[in-house]
Amino acid sequence: MKKNAIKISLFAALTSASIAQACTSIAWNTEQGVFTSRTNDWVESTNPILGNINKGSVRSLQGAGHGNEYRVKYDIVAVLAYGELVHDGVNSEGLQMNALYYTPMTLQDKSSDDAISQFTVGEYLLANYASVEQAVNALPQLKIQKLKLAGMPMDIKLHWSITDKSGDRAVIELDDSGLKIYRGESAMVMTNDPSLQTHIDSREKYQPSWTNADRNTNFGSKGNASAESRFIHASYYKSKLTEPTSIQNGLMKIASVPFRVPTDAPYKDFGNGMSGYATEWTLSQSLETGDSVMEYNFGENWNTIKFNVYELMGKDFRQPLTVNAIAPLI
Repeated sequence: MKKNAIKISLFAALTSASIAQACTSIAWNTEQGVFTSRTNDWVESTNPILGNINKGSVRSLQGAGHGNEYRVKYDIVAVLAYGELVHDGVNSEGLQMNALYYTPMTLQDKSSDDAISQFTVGEYLLANYASVEQAVNALPQLKIQKLKLAGMPMDIKLHWSITDKSGDRAVIELDDSGLKIYRGESAMVMTNDPSLQTHIDSREKYQPSWTNADRNTNFGSKGNASAESRFIHASYYKSKLTEPTSIQNGLMKIASVPFRVPTDAPYKDFGNGMSGYATEWTLSQSLETGDSVMEYNFGENWNTIKFNVYELMGKDFRQPLTVNAIAPLI
């Protein structure tokens, strides 16, 4: 009974925390290699932890002990949210995954233990595939179903980006029109719903004005925290980046691009009155070298944590990212 209670508590935390998660993910191919940056925006701390999943370990297809088990093929270093949910991660082959909230996600309800749940799609891709090409080829054959638990107020709904060291990238959406995979340059920026295709179509209306832009140019963003504005904002400022002079310079540049939702700004009424919805953290990474910078800005914690995912592969650790406690691992 105690074990089941732990499982239900974990899923309750994950579900309530992901009702309307708004984030931005971008990738940038340069002569210094591939850089990525993502923001995680939410109403409270997700208590992120940096941890490992090692090659040869056994994981459950649906998360928290649910569904059939499988054996992990590649070492992973991941940001774990609300316990053991793989929020973001990089595997030992240089494949990276970001999970973002996506309201239109449409999946058949879980009907068998051999299905992958929406909770573990990203983790499963990191555990089993070495590149975007391999993952994209496998996706049509994967059985992905939606897991529901009694008492849950709302379903977790997600879409995913995957990026590898070669510069290949894909955005994966599962909605009422089925599996959709956006690849290459069109997938370099993602936010939330509506579909990525809708965002791309919107961006095309404004791109002609970007060529000779200055500070007074209306480049298409409304200047607010909506997904549409954040997508245009990130696309415009990414288009203005010049080649980095070093890994450090590249990380700094790409971290400046995503729109960061200010603390305490009114955002939305989630049923309990108007709530803020700040950027909790920003994670910027070099997939070439593994150098990573986590900027955590929430509550009483304001700190920058640096680590290298490749140097941490194969180790056994759990370290909170809300405080600068990662130094002993480096």
